[in-house]
Amino acid sequence: MVLLPVLLGGCEAASSMSGAGLSDPKLMKSINDAYEARDNCLVANIHLADAFASAQSLAAQATASCQTQTDVLNALSNPHGDPRITSAIQKDSSFRAMGYVMKARGQG
Repeated sequence: MVLLPVLLGGCEAASSMSGAGLSDPKLMKSINDAYEARDNCLVANIHLADAFASAQSLAAQATASCQTQTDVLNALSNPHGDPRITSAIQKDSSFRAMGYVMKARGQG
């Protein structure tokens, strides 16, 4: 009987993934393309000309410059407008921007 909750939990997870469109190959490709476009935008918008700017400032500028790409990613990944998913995607954009800044500065 111990396995029953685990098995049911697995069914629920698969069901929720299907409901989110993750079983649709075209949608998944669109989401992956949106992630790539957002990440490419972040990399392109890391401006290291100001050597005295903080990493946080540079990452915030790149994140703001790529808000359109982040919004597209959110719209595809979060068709029901769940604010928790929107927040997670925004945090991921900020996190990735910081990683790109650190890498560009040779610190990551």
